[in-house]
Amino acid sequence: MTIAAILIVLVAVIAGPTLWRLAKPATRTLALSFCQLGLRARSRPFQLRSGACIIFAPHQDDESLGCGGLIARKRNEGLPVQVVFITDGGASHLGHPAISAGEIASRRRREALGALAILGVESCAIHFLDEPDSTLDNLVPERQAALIDRLAALLAEVHPAEIFLPCSPDGSTEHDSAFSFICAALARASVRPEIWQYPVWSWWNPGLLFTRVLSNDGCYAQPTEDYAVIKTQALARYRSQMEPTPPWSAPVLPPRLVQNCNSPREFFFRFFLPPPGVDPARPPVI
Repeated sequence: MTIAAILIVLVAVIAGPTLWRLAKPATRTLALSFCQLGLRARSRPFQLRSGACIIFAPHQDDESLGCGGLIARKRNEGLPVQVVFITDGGASHLGHPAISAGEIASRRRREALGALAILGVESCAIHFLDEPDSTLDNLVPERQAALIDRLAALLAEVHPAEIFLPCSPDGSTEHDSAFSFICAALARASVRPEIWQYPVWSWWNPGLLFTRVLSNDGCYAQPTEDYAVIKTQALARYRSQMEPTPPWSAPVLPPRLVQNCNSPREFFFRFFLPPPGVDPARPPVI
C-alpha cells in the first residue's frame, strides 16, 4: 500500500497537474491514516472529570464532529455539559442560488438543538452568541472586546473544571480566531479550567496532524465505540452540512472529513495558557 501510494505520487508529479489531482485524494487518505496511527501510539487514555464542562464550537456541527462521543459519554454519566456556539453558521452556503445566509443560520440553529438533544444536552445549557459567520478574523477592536467580554462572562458563570475548544491551527481561520478569543477570555476570567483542543478541519489537513504526532506530548484518546450510534445520529441532524443542497451536487462537508471525525476514537490535546506578559489573544500552540 505504501509503495503503491509513493508510485502514484511520483507518476503524478511527472505527468503533471491533471494526474496530481487524481492522486491527491489517495495521498491524503494515506497520510491521514498514518497520522491516526501515530496519534493512537502517542496518546494516553482520556479520563473524565466530574466538574462542569464547556464545549466551545465556532460553528453548529463542530461540537458533534470533534466531541460528540465525549458529550454523549459525559451526559450518560450525569455530568454537566454546556455548549457555546460562537458564530451563526450562516456562511456555509455562500453563493448558493436558493438559500440565503439567514436561512442557513436558522436551519443550523435548529439542527444544533436536535443534535445536542440526541447527545443528551438540555436546551438551557446551549448558548448561541450569533457572531456573523466568516468574520471572526476581521472583527473591529470594539467587536472583539465585546465578544471576549461575553465569553469571559460565560466562563465566570459556569466556572468549568475543563473546557474544549478547536485546535489552533485547525485549517480554518474561524477556528483559529475562536481559539484566540477564548484564550483571551480565560486570561480575563477568574477561572483556571483544564484546556483541551479538539481537531475538526485538521482531519482534512495531514500536515497539521503530522505536527501533532511529532511534537505534542499532551495527546489523549477516548474510544467512542459505546457512543458511536449516538454520535452518528447527532451528526445526521446536520443535514445542511452532510447532504447536498440542490442544485449543488456535493455536501458542504467532505464525506471523508466526516468519516475521519466519526472514527472509533476522539483525540484531545492538552493546552496551557501562556504566562503573564504574553499576549493571550495569540497564544503559542503546543
